[in-house]
Amino acid sequence: MKNARFPIEEFKETQRLNPYWSSWICFCQTIWKRNGLSKKTIRKYFDTLVEGDEYDKNDRKNLLIQLYALSDGQSL
Repeated sequence: MKNARFPIEEFKETQRLNPYWSSWICFCQTIWKRNGLSKKTIRKYFDTLVEGDEYDKNDRKNLLIQLYALSDGQSL
């Protein structure tokens, strides 16, 4: 069963420790460290935490596919 809670505190800590990283990179790092997040959870927090000016809106679907794979233990 996939974990439904997104580790927001881990995301914030990753941002704090890496001030020059984009929110996208911090999000990827957080997902990679916490395998097994549901697709619904990843989608919800992607829209909340990743800054919209860091990616083209047309790429959103492909970025989410990469995040789902990362959550399943695959590498980007």
